[in-house]
Amino acid sequence: MPVRPVPEVRGQPWAPEIEAHAKLITAQTISCCSEALDRGQFFQLLRDGAVDAPLMRYTFLQYRFWRDQFHKWFALCILKSGSCDEADQKSAVMALAHHIFADLRDNHEIMYVHYLHDLGLTDHDIGTSRPGPATLSYARSFLDDFGYGTENFHEAIAALSGRELCVAVRNGRILRHYTRARGLPQSEWLVLHEELEEEHYRDAIRPVLMRYSKEPERMDALMMSVRRGIERHVQYFDDMLQEYRAADSSR
Repeated sequence: MPVRPVPEVRGQPWAPEIEAHAKLITAQTISCCSEALDRGQFFQLLRDGAVDAPLMRYTFLQYRFWRDQFHKWFALCILKSGSCDEADQKSAVMALAHHIFADLRDNHEIMYVHYLHDLGLTDHDIGTSRPGPATLSYARSFLDDFGYGTENFHEAIAALSGRELCVAVRNGRILRHYTRARGLPQSEWLVLHEELEEEHYRDAIRPVLMRYSKEPERMDALMMSVRRGIERHVQYFDDMLQEYRAADSSR
């Protein structure tokens, strides 16, 4: 996945030193995403063409239950932010709020249902489905990790940013190894979120760089939060894979 020039964020230009650091951090994060996805069992199967239609339907039918409440994670970060007279915190709140607003304004939940239709699911399938343990655990994980500390705002933002970029890299692999390989429709949701999530990553990581780009040790620690966000996202797919296999073997 190429590293594109870092754009302005919400109308505010990047300072040159932050732009240079952002390019480096983005490249490192993309590498982390690729390595985590390469290790993930679900994505190994995807690469090998071994994810069949029923598994894909189960996985993304479940994913909908997380996707439709993602705003809770963003809201937690806003709740944990401090004073808006600090430039990095103001930038974070603006980016988080814009992400939620854009998703709801542009009806991404409807776009996602169209993607499920493209996978072969009916409205009845969608309406009668229920979240499984893997989805409930993943939805709760961010709140468990960051809901109780009062001084982990930037760690939460960093973890969220890692997940955002992982989604971009992940969707690229789904398009390449499943959608195009099978000649399926290139669903708007998949294509849009291959690019859009990279922009969301830059929005999310910018406040971290504004605050700590000149503190290498602190940035190293925050990059650990980025990696954990990525690895937990990949683990979610492996958990859904095991859940699907357990249900399939019991039938």
